[in-house]
Amino acid sequence: MSNALFGLGRQNFGTKQINWTGDTFKATLLSMASTAGKIYVVTAATNATPIVLTVSSTTGIVAGDVLVVGGILGNLAANGTWVAGTVTGTTVQLLTKLDSNNSTGSGSYVSGGYIIDLSSASTLADISGNSVGTDATLSGETMTLGVANASSWTWTALPATKVYALAIYDTTASNDLIAFIDGFYQVYVVTQAAATATTIAVQRLSVQIATGTVLTFSDGSTATLTSQANVGDTSLTVSSLAAIVHRQATADAPTLAAGLPVTPAPGGNLSSTPDSGVNKLFSL
Repeated sequence: MSNALFGLGRQNFGTKQINWTGDTFKATLLSMASTAGKIYVVTAATNATPIVLTVSSTTGIVAGDVLVVGGILGNLAANGTWVAGTVTGTTVQLLTKLDSNNSTGSGSYVSGGYIIDLSSASTLADISGNSVGTDATLSGETMTLGVANASSWTWTALPATKVYALAIYDTTASNDLIAFIDGFYQVYVVTQAAATATTIAVQRLSVQIATGTVLTFSDGSTATLTSQANVGDTSLTVSSLAAIVHRQATADAPTLAAGLPVTPAPGGNLSSTPDSGVNKLFSL
Protein backbone atom coordinates (compact mmCIF):
# COMPACT_ATOMS: atom_id res chain seq x y z
CA MET A 1 0.00 0.00 0.00
CA SER A 2 1.52 3.29 -1.06
CA ASN A 3 1.93 6.07 1.49
CA ALA A 4 1.33 3.84 4.53
CA LEU A 5 2.41 4.93 8.00
CA PHE A 6 4.53 2.75 10.24
CA GLY A 7 2.83 2.02 13.56
CA LEU A 8 5.28 4.09 15.61
CA GLY A 9 5.17 6.92 13.10
CA ARG A 10 1.39 7.17 13.41
CA GLN A 11 1.64 7.07 17.20
CA ASN A 12 4.35 9.73 17.32
CA PHE A 13 2.26 12.13 15.25
CA GLY A 14 -0.62 11.55 17.65
CA THR A 15 1.54 12.28 20.71
CA LYS A 16 3.23 15.25 19.00
CA GLN A 17 6.70 13.72 19.23
CA ILE A 18 7.19 14.45 15.52
CA ASN A 19 7.28 17.97 14.12
CA TRP A 20 6.87 17.56 10.37
CA THR A 21 7.80 21.17 9.62
CA GLY A 22 10.58 21.41 12.22
CA ASP A 23 12.43 18.08 12.41
CA THR A 24 14.93 16.77 9.84
CA PHE A 25 13.67 13.89 7.69
CA LYS A 26 15.44 11.54 5.30
CA ALA A 27 14.33 9.01 2.68
CA THR A 28 15.97 5.62 2.27
CA LEU A 29 15.59 3.34 -0.77
CA LEU A 30 14.85 -0.31 -0.05
CA SER A 31 15.87 -3.38 -2.06
CA MET A 32 13.77 -5.84 0.00
CA ALA A 33 16.35 -8.45 -1.03
CA SER A 34 17.50 -9.89 2.30
CA THR A 35 16.06 -10.95 5.63
CA ALA A 36 17.15 -8.27 8.09
CA GLY A 37 15.37 -6.54 10.95
CA LYS A 38 11.66 -6.31 10.17
CA ILE A 39 12.01 -7.27 6.49
CA TYR A 40 11.64 -10.96 5.61
CA VAL A 41 12.38 -12.83 2.38
CA VAL A 42 9.54 -15.15 1.29
CA THR A 43 10.40 -18.67 0.11
CA ALA A 44 6.88 -20.11 -0.40
CA ALA A 45 3.24 -18.99 -0.67
CA THR A 46 0.48 -21.60 -0.54
CA ASN A 47 -2.21 -21.60 -3.23
CA ALA A 48 -4.84 -22.09 -0.55
CA THR A 49 -7.32 -20.37 1.76
CA PRO A 50 -5.85 -18.58 3.63
CA ILE A 51 -2.53 -18.00 1.88
CA VAL A 52 0.36 -19.00 4.13
CA LEU A 53 3.81 -17.50 3.55
CA THR A 54 7.05 -19.21 4.55
CA VAL A 55 10.14 -17.30 5.67
CA SER A 56 13.31 -18.39 7.44
CA SER A 57 12.06 -16.99 10.75
CA THR A 58 9.01 -14.95 11.74
CA THR A 59 10.72 -13.45 14.79
CA GLY A 60 9.10 -10.06 15.42
CA ILE A 61 5.80 -10.82 13.65
CA VAL A 62 2.72 -11.37 15.84
CA ALA A 63 -0.94 -11.92 14.98
CA GLY A 64 -2.61 -8.65 14.05
CA ASP A 65 0.50 -6.93 12.70
CA VAL A 66 0.07 -4.97 9.46
CA LEU A 67 2.24 -6.56 6.75
CA VAL A 68 3.06 -5.38 3.24
CA VAL A 69 3.90 -8.25 0.88
CA GLY A 70 5.40 -7.72 -2.56
CA GLY A 71 7.53 -9.22 -5.29
CA ILE A 72 5.90 -12.68 -5.28
CA LEU A 73 5.64 -14.34 -8.70
CA GLY A 74 3.08 -17.03 -9.52
CA ASN A 75 0.71 -16.65 -6.59
CA LEU A 76 0.04 -12.97 -7.24
CA ALA A 77 -2.86 -12.79 -4.78
CA ALA A 78 -0.27 -12.94 -1.97
CA ASN A 79 1.01 -9.47 -2.87
CA GLY A 80 -0.75 -6.72 -0.94
CA THR A 81 -1.34 -5.20 2.46
CA TRP A 82 -2.55 -7.60 5.14
CA VAL A 83 -2.84 -8.34 8.81
CA ALA A 84 -1.05 -11.38 10.15
CA GLY A 85 -3.25 -14.31 11.09
CA THR A 86 -1.78 -17.39 12.76
CA VAL A 87 1.99 -17.13 13.09
CA THR A 88 4.39 -20.06 13.58
CA GLY A 89 8.18 -20.03 13.74
CA THR A 90 8.49 -19.91 9.95
CA THR A 91 4.99 -19.22 8.56
CA VAL A 92 2.32 -16.52 8.65
CA GLN A 93 -1.28 -16.51 7.41
CA LEU A 94 -2.55 -13.52 5.40
CA LEU A 95 -5.88 -11.89 6.33
CA THR A 96 -7.41 -8.78 4.75
CA LYS A 97 -6.44 -5.57 6.52
CA LEU A 98 -9.86 -4.06 7.20
CA ASP A 99 -12.03 -7.13 7.77
CA SER A 100 -9.60 -9.95 8.66
CA ASN A 101 -11.12 -12.15 5.94
CA ASN A 102 -9.11 -15.11 4.68
CA SER A 103 -6.96 -14.56 1.62
CA THR A 104 -7.21 -17.03 -1.28
CA GLY A 105 -4.34 -18.03 -3.55
CA SER A 106 -4.42 -17.31 -7.28
CA GLY A 107 -1.83 -19.81 -8.49
CA SER A 108 1.27 -21.80 -7.62
CA TYR A 109 4.19 -19.96 -6.07
CA VAL A 110 7.07 -19.50 -8.52
CA SER A 111 9.69 -17.33 -6.82
CA GLY A 112 10.49 -14.09 -5.02
CA GLY A 113 8.74 -12.07 -2.40
CA TYR A 114 9.24 -10.06 0.76
CA ILE A 115 7.34 -9.02 3.88
CA ILE A 116 7.80 -5.78 5.79
CA ASP A 117 6.11 -5.51 9.19
CA LEU A 118 4.72 -1.97 9.45
CA SER A 119 3.50 -2.57 13.00
CA SER A 120 6.78 -3.61 14.62
CA ALA A 121 9.34 -1.76 12.47
CA SER A 122 10.06 1.36 14.51
CA THR A 123 13.48 2.81 13.68
CA LEU A 124 15.82 2.92 10.70
CA ALA A 125 17.82 0.03 12.16
CA ASP A 126 14.81 -2.24 11.56
CA ILE A 127 15.04 -1.78 7.78
CA SER A 128 18.52 -0.43 7.02
CA GLY A 129 19.84 -3.90 6.13
CA ASN A 130 18.01 -3.36 2.83
CA SER A 131 18.91 0.31 2.29
CA VAL A 132 20.41 1.23 -1.09
CA GLY A 133 22.87 4.11 -1.56
CA THR A 134 23.07 7.24 0.59
CA ASP A 135 19.83 8.46 2.12
CA ALA A 136 18.43 11.75 0.81
CA THR A 137 17.42 14.67 3.03
CA LEU A 138 13.94 16.14 2.59
CA SER A 139 13.19 19.85 2.36
CA GLY A 140 10.17 22.10 1.97
CA GLU A 141 7.98 20.05 4.29
CA THR A 142 4.38 21.22 4.73
CA MET A 143 1.35 19.81 6.55
CA THR A 144 -2.19 20.81 5.58
CA LEU A 145 -5.18 19.19 7.30
CA GLY A 146 -3.16 16.07 8.03
CA VAL A 147 -1.68 15.75 4.53
CA ALA A 148 2.13 15.84 4.48
CA ASN A 149 4.08 17.14 1.51
CA ALA A 150 7.68 18.03 0.65
CA SER A 151 9.81 19.24 -2.24
CA SER A 152 11.25 16.75 -4.73
CA TRP A 153 14.52 15.12 -3.69
CA THR A 154 17.31 13.11 -5.35
CA TRP A 155 19.47 10.15 -4.41
CA THR A 156 22.88 10.32 -6.12
CA ALA A 157 25.59 7.88 -7.24
CA LEU A 158 23.40 4.80 -6.73
CA PRO A 159 24.39 1.18 -7.39
CA ALA A 160 22.46 -0.81 -10.01
CA THR A 161 20.29 -2.47 -7.34
CA LYS A 162 16.57 -3.00 -7.87
CA VAL A 163 14.53 -0.82 -5.52
CA TYR A 164 11.00 -1.81 -4.48
CA ALA A 165 10.11 0.94 -2.02
CA LEU A 166 11.28 3.85 0.07
CA ALA A 167 10.82 4.83 3.69
CA ILE A 168 10.76 8.23 5.38
CA TYR A 169 12.34 8.59 8.82
CA ASP A 170 12.91 11.35 11.38
CA THR A 171 16.59 11.95 12.17
CA THR A 172 15.61 14.35 14.96
CA ALA A 173 13.54 11.71 16.75
CA SER A 174 16.02 8.80 17.02
CA ASN A 175 15.60 7.80 13.34
CA ASP A 176 11.98 6.83 13.98
CA LEU A 177 10.24 5.45 10.89
CA ILE A 178 7.36 7.51 9.52
CA ALA A 179 6.05 6.31 6.15
CA PHE A 180 6.49 3.38 3.75
CA ILE A 181 5.94 4.12 0.05
CA ASP A 182 5.90 1.40 -2.62
CA GLY A 183 3.76 3.00 -5.32
CA PHE A 184 0.72 0.80 -4.66
CA TYR A 185 -2.79 1.64 -3.47
CA GLN A 186 -5.27 -0.75 -1.90
CA VAL A 187 -8.58 -1.03 -3.76
CA TYR A 188 -11.52 -2.18 -1.61
CA VAL A 189 -14.63 -3.80 -3.14
CA VAL A 190 -17.92 -2.57 -1.64
CA THR A 191 -20.40 -4.67 -3.65
CA GLN A 192 -19.95 -8.18 -5.03
CA ALA A 193 -19.34 -8.21 -8.78
CA ALA A 194 -20.78 -11.15 -10.68
CA ALA A 195 -18.91 -13.25 -13.19
CA THR A 196 -19.13 -11.55 -16.64
CA ALA A 197 -19.64 -8.12 -14.99
CA THR A 198 -17.71 -5.22 -16.53
CA THR A 199 -17.71 -2.88 -13.53
CA ILE A 200 -16.62 -3.29 -9.91
CA ALA A 201 -17.93 -0.98 -7.18
CA VAL A 202 -15.08 0.16 -4.90
CA GLN A 203 -14.39 2.66 -2.16
CA ARG A 204 -13.72 6.16 -3.48
CA LEU A 205 -10.26 6.27 -5.06
CA SER A 206 -7.64 8.83 -4.02
CA VAL A 207 -5.22 7.87 -6.83
CA GLN A 208 -5.18 7.17 -10.57
CA ILE A 209 -4.81 3.61 -11.88
CA ALA A 210 -3.77 3.06 -15.51
CA THR A 211 -5.87 1.31 -18.13
CA GLY A 212 -4.63 -2.23 -18.73
CA THR A 213 -3.70 -2.73 -15.07
CA VAL A 214 -4.38 -6.31 -13.95
CA LEU A 215 -5.68 -6.52 -10.39
CA THR A 216 -5.39 -9.74 -8.42
CA PHE A 217 -7.80 -9.65 -5.50
CA SER A 218 -7.54 -11.14 -2.04
CA ASP A 219 -10.20 -13.73 -2.96
CA GLY A 220 -8.03 -15.04 -5.83
CA SER A 221 -10.06 -13.39 -8.61
CA THR A 222 -8.57 -11.07 -11.24
CA ALA A 223 -9.75 -8.08 -13.26
CA THR A 224 -8.20 -6.01 -16.06
CA LEU A 225 -9.00 -2.29 -16.28
CA THR A 226 -10.30 -1.25 -19.69
CA SER A 227 -10.19 2.47 -18.89
CA GLN A 228 -8.17 4.61 -16.54
CA ALA A 229 -9.48 4.98 -13.00
CA ASN A 230 -9.27 8.50 -11.59
CA VAL A 231 -9.32 10.25 -8.23
CA GLY A 232 -12.89 10.26 -6.89
CA ASP A 233 -14.07 7.25 -8.90
CA THR A 234 -16.22 4.72 -7.05
CA SER A 235 -16.17 2.01 -9.71
CA LEU A 236 -13.65 0.33 -11.97
CA THR A 237 -14.38 -0.44 -15.61
CA VAL A 238 -12.95 -3.86 -16.43
CA SER A 239 -13.05 -6.58 -19.05
CA SER A 240 -15.71 -9.23 -18.53
CA LEU A 241 -14.92 -10.98 -15.26
CA ALA A 242 -14.11 -14.68 -15.34
CA ALA A 243 -15.20 -15.17 -11.74
CA ILE A 244 -17.03 -13.41 -8.92
CA VAL A 245 -15.16 -10.63 -7.12
CA HIS A 246 -16.49 -10.76 -3.59
CA ARG A 247 -17.54 -7.86 -1.38
CA GLN A 248 -14.68 -6.81 0.95
CA ALA A 249 -12.05 -8.22 -1.42
CA THR A 250 -8.96 -6.07 -1.76
CA ALA A 251 -6.20 -5.63 -4.32
CA ASP A 252 -3.05 -3.52 -4.19
CA ALA A 253 -2.90 -1.66 -7.52
CA PRO A 254 0.13 0.16 -8.95
CA THR A 255 -0.65 3.86 -9.07
CA LEU A 256 -0.26 5.80 -12.29
CA ALA A 257 3.39 6.84 -12.87
CA ALA A 258 4.50 5.47 -9.49
CA GLY A 259 7.95 4.61 -10.83
CA LEU A 260 8.48 1.60 -8.54
CA PRO A 261 10.05 -0.89 -8.62
CA VAL A 262 13.06 0.57 -10.46
CA THR A 263 16.70 -0.33 -11.08
CA PRO A 264 18.98 2.74 -11.25
CA ALA A 265 21.78 2.91 -13.80
CA PRO A 266 25.18 2.18 -12.20
CA GLY A 267 26.35 5.38 -10.52
CA GLY A 268 23.16 7.12 -11.58
CA ASN A 269 20.72 9.35 -9.76
CA LEU A 270 17.09 8.77 -8.83
CA SER A 271 14.58 11.51 -8.04
CA SER A 272 11.29 11.34 -6.18
CA THR A 273 8.40 13.79 -6.41
CA PRO A 274 5.45 13.51 -3.99
CA ASP A 275 2.14 12.59 -5.58
CA SER A 276 0.17 15.53 -6.96
CA GLY A 277 -3.11 13.98 -5.81
CA VAL A 278 -4.93 14.30 -2.52
CA ASN A 279 -2.49 12.23 -0.42
CA LYS A 280 0.73 14.02 -1.49
CA LEU A 281 3.60 12.29 0.37
CA PHE A 282 1.34 10.68 2.97
CA SER A 283 -1.79 11.45 4.99
CA LEU A 284 -2.44 10.92 8.69
